[in-house]
Amino acid sequence: MSNTLTSKVSGSMSSRSWAIAVGAAAVVLAAILLIVYLDRYRARVGGENAPTPVLVAKQLIPAGTPGTLVAGKAMYAPTTLPRKEVEVGAIADPQYLSGRAAATDIFPGQQFTALDFAADPNATVKSLIVGTQRALSISIDNIHGSLSQVAAGDSVDIYVAVAGVVKLFRPNVTVLATPTPEGGNLMLRVETKDAADFAYAADNTQLWFVIRPLIGAKPTARDTASAATVLR
Repeated sequence: MSNTLTSKVSGSMSSRSWAIAVGAAAVVLAAILLIVYLDRYRARVGGENAPTPVLVAKQLIPAGTPGTLVAGKAMYAPTTLPRKEVEVGAIADPQYLSGRAAATDIFPGQQFTALDFAADPNATVKSLIVGTQRALSISIDNIHGSLSQVAAGDSVDIYVAVAGVVKLFRPNVTVLATPTPEGGNLMLRVETKDAADFAYAADNTQLWFVIRPLIGAKPTARDTASAATVLR
């Protein structure tokens, strides 16, 4: 009788201990899941609220207004908005406007997007430069890279090869015009202070063109390559 009672008490205590252990484990698991959820929630909310650069119209911009006029007359204001408020295709780089014109009326406070600006078939080289910008024509004989894919309005990173070294020459250079099937030169938009360097590089070095993304391009790393860096 005593042994049976002892066995029942021991079994009851064992079951109770097991239930307590299971309950404690459930509490710990719930706490872990809560922490993971909160971390993910904070990351999501933080990403949605991350400040993102955009261009916003300062005034009414009628349809057909050349992009260079929009940029040259500062008809926009650069600002930042929470990522969740940024429209699809939003424009942050005013150089994107080169060679394009407003495709529709753009109202004050409206974000610039890729759909708001279309290629301007009437654009001339002179209408694509303002202030200290210059249009520089260079021969394509000494240029490497994806030139067959380059079109007017594209931005490229230009690398220079000289004395066995290749390095970034100038990043984010706008192409104003490309050769026609009948021939011609490549036209680039450069700052007047850089024109002599471009002219020298075009005549005395090998240039490589690397196409940049149309929208959202990140800064180009100022890399230098040589036989030593390539073979290391």
